[in-house]
Amino acid sequence: MKLTIYQDLAIPETEIIIHCTHMDMRLQHLAGLIRQYGFSLAGFQEGKEFQIPLEQVYFIDSVDGRTFLYLEKEVYSCRETLAALEKKLIHTSFVRISKNCIINVNFLESVRPLFNHRLEAFLTNGEKLIVTRSYIEALRDKLKGASL
Repeated sequence: MKLTIYQDLAIPETEIIIHCTHMDMRLQHLAGLIRQYGFSLAGFQEGKEFQIPLEQVYFIDSVDGRTFLYLEKEVYSCRETLAALEKKLIHTSFVRISKNCIINVNFLESVRPLFNHRLEAFLTNGEKLIVTRSYIEALRDKLKGASL
């Protein structure tokens, strides 16, 4: 593989072009990661709005109708619903793992089986989340790169 980077201050917007003979799973995964860098989510903390780069979000959780963005050590509230975020993040490294949670598989350290056909997901920041049985297949597909 050949990588060429041209830097030009006159270019108004960064553009990434991939020339390939075949778009394999690894290249699809790379394209998904690149797409992610164009996203940011509005997060709120103490009455202030912050633009949170998507690649810093470990998981998104919904509790009592409110949505929260979890970073390594910080939590921000979000005004978008989990369903709306799931649609926005479909071609990224995020996948829904339960009715109320979406994770970034880039921060997934390991999983272990639990009773009732569920999984316990361990993230690199020490968080533990439950993958419910109806979302296990979506997680497996995401890890294989099928929906990036």
